[in-house]
Amino acid sequence: MNRLINNFLMVFAVTLLVAVQISFSMSPAHADDKQCLVEAFSATGKASSIGELARANAFFTWKASVKATHGADYMAWSAATERKLLCIDLMSGENKGKWECTRTARPCKTVKPVAATKGSCKEEVVSGWGARRGSAAKARLEAQAGWKLLVEGSLGTEWSDWSLAKETTIKCLRKNRYQFQCIASAKACHS
Repeated sequence: MNRLINNFLMVFAVTLLVAVQISFSMSPAHADDKQCLVEAFSATGKASSIGELARANAFFTWKASVKATHGADYMAWSAATERKLLCIDLMSGENKGKWECTRTARPCKTVKPVAATKGSCKEEVVSGWGARRGSAAKARLEAQAGWKLLVEGSLGTEWSDWSLAKETTIKCLRKNRYQFQCIASAKACHS
């Protein structure tokens, strides 16, 4: 019994440490000249056995919740301040072995960006998961579609052309005997 408690405490401490490191490593957006809400807004995404997917679920849940409550002008995660991401490894229940993430931030009104020049690329890599498919080739196409949706939602349609993106990678996992799931990662470039 002591061994089980010790293992639980060790996993909990490591998970908490990782969550705190992620929280502090996410630099808050610059708050000068911003219209930010006073209260922070939290949203928990659907649990997943894949950590990246759990983080993405929390991202989309936060954006959708903020949009429904405060309007589309406040739903950009990149414009928010006091951003935090907390992910925990669920230890029991129907979601045992899955990750569940919660994003918390103070939503800020999106400032219209300066027009980007054709061919300019973002510095940060964007990653998007695709749906599971019966072949690796189809799963790769789904991952590209997931990346495109994520980029369109956060940067706009003019940034979402996979063929123009830089540093593109697609990694696939065999989920079971019959299905593959892939994640597409790239730096978005303006068309």
